[in-house]
Amino acid sequence: MKTILILNGHDCYERAQGHLNEALLRETQAMLKGGYQTIQTNIVEGYSVEEEIEKCKAADVIVVQAPVYWFSVPGIVKKYMDDVFMPGEFFTKTPEFGRGGLMTDKNYMLSLTWGAAEAEFNATSEDFLEGLSEDQVLFSVHKTFAFCGMTALPTFSVYGAMKLDSFDQPIKALQAHIRKFF
Repeated sequence: MKTILILNGHDCYERAQGHLNEALLRETQAMLKGGYQTIQTNIVEGYSVEEEIEKCKAADVIVVQAPVYWFSVPGIVKKYMDDVFMPGEFFTKTPEFGRGGLMTDKNYMLSLTWGAAEAEFNATSEDFLEGLSEDQVLFSVHKTFAFCGMTALPTFSVYGAMKLDSFDQPIKALQAHIRKFF
């Protein structure tokens, strides 16, 4: 049975309570239950670096469920990667930069909520995001996982998250995404 590590990367702010993030997290767990062994880390609650290294080693897929803050993952997710993605465990030095990943048998998936509307992505070079896709905006996050040898599964994104009246549509979209890629 494949093992999925789900990282809850929401950091609490008064303006962003994390209700959508929690709903998506619960739905991911429910959909994967039975077919996969799931383990989870709620990053904001703290973690043991040694335990997280072992969780990552055990996982076939790492899912990061998080909001996007300032065009990247929250600082607590970045700190988690800084703490856990250790040399000798996740990567090693090689003559060719970025090709020493030790986690080549693993996939990762970003499941993200954005304040931006979907129309902001892949627009024109004159628009604020200069025509970039969400994955291009998150280049540094993807390269961090790639540096460790992991392969990306398609990103799941919920757009305009702060303006949603209901979570029904994002949950249905997540269900379709999980059915397609898991």
